[in-house]
Amino acid sequence: MSSKRGRKRNDSLPPNRARDVQRAFRARRAAHLQALEERVTSLEEENDCLRQALNLPPANRPALGKGPTGKDKPRSCESPSLEKTLLKSSDSSDSP
Repeated sequence: MSSKRGRKRNDSLPPNRARDVQRAFRARRAAHLQALEERVTSLEEENDCLRQALNLPPANRPALGKGPTGKDKPRSCESPSLEKTLLKSSDSSDSP
């Protein structure tokens, strides 16, 4: 059995321009997404360092996940406690 799902690639076919264009687009998109993820990671680290240098509290936002949607496994283990504090603060702000 093949490890990949879907149709098997037939490499004996002549190259198709539409297929080549689509593959190039997907490769560029994957590279762009990877570059953005690296940039966000470095900016978050820089932000944390600057907050520590200025004696500011940690950022009040949930941790980002991985992947294109950001909903995959979060980067840090602190997100559940952070989400609980965010939920508590939003509940208290709703009541008059």
